[in-house]
Amino acid sequence: MLADSVATPVLERLAAGGERQDQVAEVGVRGVPLMPNGIAVERIALRDGAVVRAGPGRLSDGAGSQRRTRASQTTSPALRRPCAAELGGLGRRGAAIVADAGGLGDLALARAARGREGAGHLDRALADRDPAEAERAADRLLGLGGGLTPEGDDVLAAVAAVVATLRGAADDRLVAALIPADARDRTTALSATLLALAAQGRIAEPVHPLLDPAEKPWRGALARLRATGASTGRAYAIGVGAALRALARG
Repeated sequence: MLADSVATPVLERLAAGGERQDQVAEVGVRGVPLMPNGIAVERIALRDGAVVRAGPGRLSDGAGSQRRTRASQTTSPALRRPCAAELGGLGRRGAAIVADAGGLGDLALARAARGREGAGHLDRALADRDPAEAERAADRLLGLGGGLTPEGDDVLAAVAAVVATLRGAADDRLVAALIPADARDRTTALSATLLALAAQGRIAEPVHPLLDPAEKPWRGALARLRATGASTGRAYAIGVGAALRALARG
């Protein structure tokens, strides 16, 4: 089976020592947006509930069937850090994304008191670049919502990736507060993997054009992002928009 593309973190993990039980990769078909832990293949047929395990040069469906794989291309999910002169334009883009996708208060999680509290803390964390507020936001949002990647985690991942990209080492404490060290004990394994990658500025492929100042047709990427998953894409879009609008102002 030919893998159309493999995200570089997957290759890095395999090269470091084969299978890792604490790291979860996503296998998807061609045309689906590649996640930072993703393997895209031409086609795949799995039984319900199957667990796919990846090792160097192979995929196993957990039922004894193994297939050789090779990547036709690798995809690096690390966002490009813009220069200072580009930040103003990205701030305006963040405002446009919020106008299109909504703000933190428009998320489904904001219907519950815990979600509203978390969204409020996150707004203040971004406005003031305050790690204490970021820690409070993570405490309320981490693991909040259903599915393999709860909505609260999706927002935290999107915001952390933007912070890590725009500010770099200057905001290490802010990123660390958004992604607690015990995240793996407090949410799903898949979500914890994506959060850890987000802290490195690694995130789903459709987010990349949104942070590229030279990308003129970025609205197409936003539409593609919003269509990703049941709620993940919109949560990512809202998190990216909120973080860009706040942090790109200086």
